[in-house]
Amino acid sequence: MKLISTNRTFLKGTNNSFMHLATIQDNCREYICMANCFSNQVYIEEITGGHLQFIEDESLAQELNDFLVLNKVLLMDKPILPDSVWYNLNKPNI
Repeated sequence: MKLISTNRTFLKGTNNSFMHLATIQDNCREYICMANCFSNQVYIEEITGGHLQFIEDESLAQELNDFLVLNKVLLMDKPILPDSVWYNLNKPNI
């Protein structure tokens, strides 16, 4: 498994309701981790043919979750905000 992207941006077509947290690649499969900006619920789904698909294999879902925790994607010390907003809020005063 490897992280393809950890850019936090709003997902297109969701009216700024969902935030991209990470994209993971595992062999020829791709997964997305996203968060609902209103409920702060986090979802990990498989991307197949441009569509999101629920991961029914619980061990795979747990493995993906553990991978995201290990890579500090799911640390909740950073609120669910786009990177540009987060960096502007935490810009050092020079």
